[in-house]
Amino acid sequence: MKDKILKDREEIEKFFIKLLGREIFISEMDIFASRCGCVGIMITVRGLFVDDVEIFKEKILNKLEELAKSYDINADWIFVRVLPGSDDIINIGVREFCNICREEYRFKKPRPDLISLKF
Repeated sequence: MKDKILKDREEIEKFFIKLLGREIFISEMDIFASRCGCVGIMITVRGLFVDDVEIFKEKILNKLEELAKSYDINADWIFVRVLPGSDDIINIGVREFCNICREEYRFKKPRPDLISLKF
């Protein structure tokens, strides 16, 4: 499993570099399970901006959905976290909701530092 995670971290970094034509740094890619039952992927990134995601949204969504599927994770919610007061994206998240969170998030607006790409 660790070899797959290492390979996928490198692959997603190369994907963004090729897509944007500049250096993007993926310092970490985590596969997580929350206490509530949600599971997902969290990617820590530097060099990615809100405009990049808006312009290439469909290609990015396709890549993240493909990545999630390879870990048997349903991409219920795909989002980015922005550094407050800037256009810098610092995290990319893919989450499969548990039953509790699926209901809770249905009626709540995410935090202001989160931009939903798919919900």
